[in-house]
Amino acid sequence: MVAFHYPPSGAVAAQRPHKFARYLSEQGWEAVVVARRPDPRQPGDSSFSDAAPPRVRLSPFEPSRFLGLLPRSLADGLRRALLVPDEEAGWMASLALSLPSLVRRFRPDVLWANSVPTGSLVAAAWAARRLGLPFVADFHNEWTRNMYYRPASVLHDRIHHRLEAWVIRSARAVTTLNPLHTDDLRTRFPGARVETIENGFDSADYEVGPPGPRTVFTYAGAIYGYQGPEPFLRALAGTGRRDVEVRIVGDRFGAFRAGNWPFPVTAGGHLPHRELGRVFSESSAFFLCLETPAARQLPAKLYEYLRAGRPTFAIVPRGGAVEQWLARTGAGRAVPSEDPASWTPALARFIEDLPQYLVPDAAAFHRRTLTAQLASILDRVTVRP
Repeated sequence: MVAFHYPPSGAVAAQRPHKFARYLSEQGWEAVVVARRPDPRQPGDSSFSDAAPPRVRLSPFEPSRFLGLLPRSLADGLRRALLVPDEEAGWMASLALSLPSLVRRFRPDVLWANSVPTGSLVAAAWAARRLGLPFVADFHNEWTRNMYYRPASVLHDRIHHRLEAWVIRSARAVTTLNPLHTDDLRTRFPGARVETIENGFDSADYEVGPPGPRTVFTYAGAIYGYQGPEPFLRALAGTGRRDVEVRIVGDRFGAFRAGNWPFPVTAGGHLPHRELGRVFSESSAFFLCLETPAARQLPAKLYEYLRAGRPTFAIVPRGGAVEQWLARTGAGRAVPSEDPASWTPALARFIEDLPQYLVPDAAAFHRRTLTAQLASILDRVTVRP
């Protein structure tokens, strides 16, 4: 298993490979993990101390770090122009050089790689082709359909599309965590075997108690790009409620500025994953706001919200991934981000209906269940003795 992020990294992307590696043994598979040494730019998290350490940790030299000495506007352009498919060029090169000898050493039946960063897939596909090894490509995010995809030129765009197609055609199976991504890849690559294994939760990570007497809305996670709390705060202010508290946790970039609101608003930085139990126990509900460009995004936090047994109020793009997910799971209410006039009335009704919320069955999203899906794919793509 190739996983750039892996515990004790506190990156959200570290949880998916960790939980797969943890539960694959129950399905008759042994995971041999190759990971990067923890990225100092990511917060650490000791919550997953039960994680078996990777068999191999690579420590690549990353020339892209020197670009950080330049003004951001110049550095971003140079990264996109010089480093393809992503800025972790040292990791991709180190992985490509190391995988052949690691395969000979550990003799795996199949090679699995996660797309954070996308260079992991390129290196793994190259090694799998060279060694005749079945390859499973796991897409954490979209590549050329990603909302942040900004190729430096037409030529760069062609290179990205060709690399994406080459990776997918090199794989015996492709997995995504988003049904919209799966549908898109199936349409563009009709010969590829593409399946969805969504994100999830592990009830063993923390306990969640019953909510307290106060009405508390919580947002857990970083604030960046096309997601932030302002639309929700405006909607709540419009209700005239003063008896509601808003808490923002995990704002590790310090992007949120509380401002003046007629109700209490608190914000804090990164928290260890195990602390979510305390935070969620004090919460009555959750909220999420996405702008129109993020219509295809399906944040991992939704699965933790579902596990907590509280509903989510989402101001999100109409017809997008989150609206569809909430309708499918019954885990909350979505209102269109394109229709601000609907936010406040919908939120007022949502608050009134909180006591009647029926907690959906979340068993399908337990990490153990999701890992069984992966094991089934691994069984199909390789012949095992």
